[in-house]
Amino acid sequence: MPKSWSYSFQYKTGMARWAGRLGLELRDLVKSGRISPETHPRVVDLGCGRGEAAVFLAKRGFQVVGIDFSSVALGEARVAAARAGVADRCRFVKGDLTATHIPGVEEPFDLVIDLGTLDDLQGPDREAMAGTIKRLSGPGSLYFLWCVHHDGNLPLNLKGILLRLNPRLSPGEEDDLFGDVFKIERLASPPPSSYFASFLMTHQ
Repeated sequence: MPKSWSYSFQYKTGMARWAGRLGLELRDLVKSGRISPETHPRVVDLGCGRGEAAVFLAKRGFQVVGIDFSSVALGEARVAAARAGVADRCRFVKGDLTATHIPGVEEPFDLVIDLGTLDDLQGPDREAMAGTIKRLSGPGSLYFLWCVHHDGNLPLNLKGILLRLNPRLSPGEEDDLFGDVFKIERLASPPPSSYFASFLMTHQ
């Protein structure tokens, strides 16, 4: 079964549990001015889904390209951007984040964001997407990553069991994937006890 069909099916049926996610950490970075349309005007949202983050950023003056594998999600993202009055600042492209080239996407970007896409891939696909992130960024670019992040040693409660079923980044894997290109900062939120993490990385 093609991956694009699977993702589109989950959006159509309401099973896309990640849909609607807009990390509070991303909001905080914009609110504090650490990320701004003056310093990082061109943004690419990897695995943009229904466009929540793209629309949020476009409403604040950023120019955003959203990339996703699902035609269903991209259609909803375009509708959301039009309703928010930011269709002129959002462009949505169907693409495979593990490919060596994504037609219609011109790098480098000032800011790359990923709200739970990299950790959904595994093995060679994860490594290939890391290569895409490096290729889409350039010196001085930022990469914001939000992900499930733990070593698999979880408590035997409902949350622990559910998290065991999710793909994840293991502690230190961010260094293995990106340490050769990015200076990596783990943000204070979410805390390690939550088994999630967000990182702000600077392309050297």
